Amino acid sequence: MEILIVLLLFVAAAVLLATELIPLEVTALCLVVVLSATGIITAQEAFQGFASEAIVVLACVMILSRRLADSGAMLGLSARLVGQGKSAPVGVGPRLMAGSAVLSMLFSNTSTTAVMMPVAIGAARKAKHDPARYLMPIAFASIMGGSATLIGTSTNLAVSGAIARAGLEPFGLFEFFWVGVTVSVAGIAAMVLLGRRLVPVRGETKDLEEGGALFLAGLVVAPGSRAEGMTVSELGLADIDVTLLAIDTEDARLEPHPRRKLHEGNHIIIRATAAALASLLDDKRFVVDGIAEATQVQVTAEAILLPGSQWVGMSLARMRRELSPDVAVIGVRRSGYGRVARIGLMRLRAGDILHLVGEEDGIARVDADVDIYLATDAEPVAPGRREGWYTLSALLGAIAIAAAGVLPLSVALTMAVLGLVLAGRFTLRDAFAMVSWRVLILIGGMSSFGLAMLQTGAADWLAQGIFQHIVPLGRPAVLVSLSLLTVLLTQPLSNAAAALTMLPIAIALADTLGVDPRPLAIIVTLSASLSFIAPLEPALLLVYGKGNYRLMDFVRAGVPLTLISMAVVLVLVPWLWPF
Repeated sequence: MEILIVLLLFVAAAVLLATELIPLEVTALCLVVVLSATGIITAQEAFQGFASEAIVVLACVMILSRRLADSGAMLGLSARLVGQGKSAPVGVGPRLMAGSAVLSMLFSNTSTTAVMMPVAIGAARKAKHDPARYLMPIAFASIMGGSATLIGTSTNLAVSGAIARAGLEPFGLFEFFWVGVTVSVAGIAAMVLLGRRLVPVRGETKDLEEGGALFLAGLVVAPGSRAEGMTVSELGLADIDVTLLAIDTEDARLEPHPRRKLHEGNHIIIRATAAALASLLDDKRFVVDGIAEATQVQVTAEAILLPGSQWVGMSLARMRRELSPDVAVIGVRRSGYGRVARIGLMRLRAGDILHLVGEEDGIARVDADVDIYLATDAEPVAPGRREGWYTLSALLGAIAIAAAGVLPLSVALTMAVLGLVLAGRFTLRDAFAMVSWRVLILIGGMSSFGLAMLQTGAADWLAQGIFQHIVPLGRPAVLVSLSLLTVLLTQPLSNAAAALTMLPIAIALADTLGVDPRPLAIIVTLSASLSFIAPLEPALLLVYGKGNYRLMDFVRAGVPLTLISMAVVLVLVPWLWPF
């Protein structure tokens, strides 16, 4: 009877996870409740998946990766890894993919893709190519590289926790390293050789052509700044999506030639994204135009000037003087405005979008102004690049400590997060906001369901039913079938859900064959991670709209790449983890 209930739940869960009739995390919690209420597993066993070491590691990785992505530190690092995109077309793509694969070994593949996207777009433009040629490959590369380490993808962490609950040794931090590296090299080579045929080019979207929401702003070289005597190219502002438009000196307006040197008091006119402006607030080489010495930068917001506003026709410099003293206007966006000008001298018009920073109370007073519409809620200012380097140092330190065997990875990463909190780099409230709780709930619930499948014998029944005709064909046929079935499940399900669904079947199959279950668990884990056919993986969803892709584009490019990855996994796993 218990097997029947679990199998019915298996079917119901597969349907609900594939169709998302209810949220994924709700499905996972329903499984936990039903399993516990029917007595199939105890309440302690049902909720044990939420308290696993893998959940702690994943939460810490989410916090540190999100902090790094928001800071822009990874953007500068990734831009340096792939160069400035001036090379011949044959060199741009491989460097972008290699940079994406390397970064995703330390950070989540989703964070890596988010950071690499503007780098790929900038490199494509400099090589005079459509960004769509590079966006899909960097997302693929981030997934391939992420498979090399325990923290590169949530799937590896989820299965590591699940096999520990099943009585096996958890995965090591770099246990999959050589498989992930080989898959990455093979995948990059395949995309270089076949990419032009597999990846479509349909022309840039309007969003890409405009470069997103760009603000006109200004920087002043601060007294005693390290920027004194530096050339424009040495500033590295292009790495964070900042375009230099002109340099104003006491005597003239100069072109921002890469070799032109800067001096104290120079006013640099720039065009930049909101994220780039936030990063520049933390750059001690400059003073952002509009920021007074007493300004306390706590939150940021965007405001639109309404028609008939008292501010229309006024210079921005005057508005700054008359506005709330604890709010600064550091950027202006005006549709169709192509002139190069100091924003303080601009005459404001209805419809102008202002980028505001300051204290929370000050932004609230601006929101109360009937002439200004606050287009976005006040949000904490994104961490600057310096904060990103603090976070990167903490993350690398934790990885080094865990790799040396001094502390478990979970303890080392928790120590890194707590160290940053105690140092005042961010608060616990900020940390909790960076965690994707629905992912943790999904993994915790599915882990408990996997335990129920093993304990009741449902996994054994499924394994025998599915593989009874395949086992006589030999071990290679079994491994291929197990990998292929996992890949098929990842299309409607999330990677982690598919892996956790197949894991108990793989363990039961190992018992049937009389072999070590670890290699089979690894094949399931890597097969779930290395699927590129449907753009349901968050890393692929990020580039889906930006590259103007269609669903069949991922099928055409993803099927060959998935088959290549499967072949590498099926060859290397039995060799590195003998049965």
